[in-house]
Amino acid sequence: MFIAYVFVNLRSFGELELPVVLIPHQISLNGGAGISTGLAIVISLVYAAIFGFVLYVLIYRPLRRASSLARVCASVGVMLGLQAIAVLNYSTEPVATNPIFPSSPLSIAGVTFPEDTLYFAGFVVLISVALWFIYRFSRFGLATRAGAENDRGAALTGISANRVAGQNWVIATVLAGAAGILIVPVANLDPTSYTLFVVPALAAALLGRFESFWITALAGLLIGCAQSVIDKLITVWTWLPQQGLPDALPFVVIIVVMALRSRAVLARGGDTAERNPSVGRPHAPVRTAAVCFVAGLILLLVLNSVLRFAFISSLTVTCIALSVVVLTGYVGQVSLAQMSLAGIGGFLLGHISTGWGIGFPWSLLLAGLAAVPVGLIIGLPALRLRGVNLAVVTLGFAAAMDAVLFTNLGFTGGTAGLPIPAPRLPGLNLGISAQGSAYPRVIFGVLVLVIVILLGLLVARLRRGPAGRMLLAIRSNERAAGSVGINVAQGKLMAFGLAAFIAGIGGALTGYMQGELTADSFAAFTSIALLAIVFVAGVGRIAGAVVAGVMFSAAGLFVTFLNIHLNIGKYQAIVAGIALVLTAVQNPDGLTSTATGKGPAVALGKLRDRAAGQYQKRLPGRAGGQEGQGGQGGQGGQGGQAAEDDSRDAHHPVV
Repeated sequence: MFIAYVFVNLRSFGELELPVVLIPHQISLNGGAGISTGLAIVISLVYAAIFGFVLYVLIYRPLRRASSLARVCASVGVMLGLQAIAVLNYSTEPVATNPIFPSSPLSIAGVTFPEDTLYFAGFVVLISVALWFIYRFSRFGLATRAGAENDRGAALTGISANRVAGQNWVIATVLAGAAGILIVPVANLDPTSYTLFVVPALAAALLGRFESFWITALAGLLIGCAQSVIDKLITVWTWLPQQGLPDALPFVVIIVVMALRSRAVLARGGDTAERNPSVGRPHAPVRTAAVCFVAGLILLLVLNSVLRFAFISSLTVTCIALSVVVLTGYVGQVSLAQMSLAGIGGFLLGHISTGWGIGFPWSLLLAGLAAVPVGLIIGLPALRLRGVNLAVVTLGFAAAMDAVLFTNLGFTGGTAGLPIPAPRLPGLNLGISAQGSAYPRVIFGVLVLVIVILLGLLVARLRRGPAGRMLLAIRSNERAAGSVGINVAQGKLMAFGLAAFIAGIGGALTGYMQGELTADSFAAFTSIALLAIVFVAGVGRIAGAVVAGVMFSAAGLFVTFLNIHLNIGKYQAIVAGIALVLTAVQNPDGLTSTATGKGPAVALGKLRDRAAGQYQKRLPGRAGGQEGQGGQGGQGGQGGQAAEDDSRDAHHPVV
């Protein structure tokens, strides 16, 4: 996407765009006039090569030994940052450009189509043959394949894994840039839809088992042909869904291929045990919940209307973030579809309330339960997949939901949205607005606060009980867990079902808050952004979900406050992307973790212990030496014990 923007600006205006904001980011190469197509392509591909090498050195080389979750989140951070830069520098309006290849009409067997499509297909085939030859017969290709099989074994033969990986990153980025350039004349360029081209690309790569260039190229061509045929069939067979069906095809391909070839696409030759983010263990959940309720109630009473609405929005995001804590933090399953599950709960709340006439609170519970079967369906591939491969499946599911379900006018209400009736009890309106009351109403904020706290207690109960220890054992080592009698499949499905229920409740609360829901609130990229902010905050902790909702959500309290006073809301996505990359590289346990011995949580803990030590010194009847020793003991003992409690259960194969 970004290299395509570089090419269009070079071709149209002769300006080279740098991936930065605020500071000057354009270099004029031709005095404001466009340059030739060939020269623009060459400059763009050289730009892509340099860009890919820089990304590898700064981000991906430090993550070579990191967990799958850290690598996925770092990639998501890069994507969010580049998308935000593109939006700020180019806007979201679609951009079109003239064809690159000759585009005169061509007729074959009575079918007329532009000639450039044949050139495009021929170029893809040519590139596939060249890549096959390079990776099959050259020393570089042999070194790459050796490193893919076993990088440590390859190092024993003198192969530098860093050098080979850097070279492959350069090639991959150039190929991605070339694809972006070639697609521009066919599909209008914009930051969102362009990035989603990765879904059918992943489907094609899966068919090629991530190792065959010609099978991948053929699969990509056939998937594109099938999508075009479906577009035609929709006009002939009107009983078919009229929107999104072609875009759902890659997800079907991904599911089928993953089910049939799951063992073939799993990583080979590497370590099976990865260091997962540490997991917190709630010590006094009821007391913590009471403190949170009092603090939340005070905020609802003292904040003005804008910040009160932002705080309520933070609570709804916290609710959905709890589902990520359960699924990714406790079980290690990377899901990029949690916002889609929240959307199912939210939209079904509207249908349950208006169509079935069921009122609050039963409509809220049914909306959460309605998301559970869908969560279990998503969880089925997790019985054989994990890590990056599961992330691929869930991303494909989210894209398919966007294309088929969330574009259905009967389900979502279209651009006007689906009205959500306010929650009511007999004689009591709990809605966010009421005649003669300030908006948003405090009573609605209290309702959301109570529900989120109850769900937090549910997650804390799960973590502290036998089920939580079972999930941690599955996350650490599935074979070891199975060897002591743990039903791994049952544990995974339970986690997916519970996470779907929590996400569905969060989507329903979002519906109550907004009054009407639109599909934009639950698009595929919102799930990616959700995983990003929870990972930064601390995906293994309930506190991480709270921090994610309050501090990092786009419409949450902290970002809204900064936007009011510093007007930085438009840079929130860039900040989130950078924070996600830095967290993945420097502190994959998140900001709320104390297990690594660094980060904001550790600093706050030291300040707390220092303050406690100073307080003890002021107490009468204590000797100075004993007081100082007590302060030291409080700092080392409490901090060390917290770190031990955080990390003890996270890494033990069977708890």
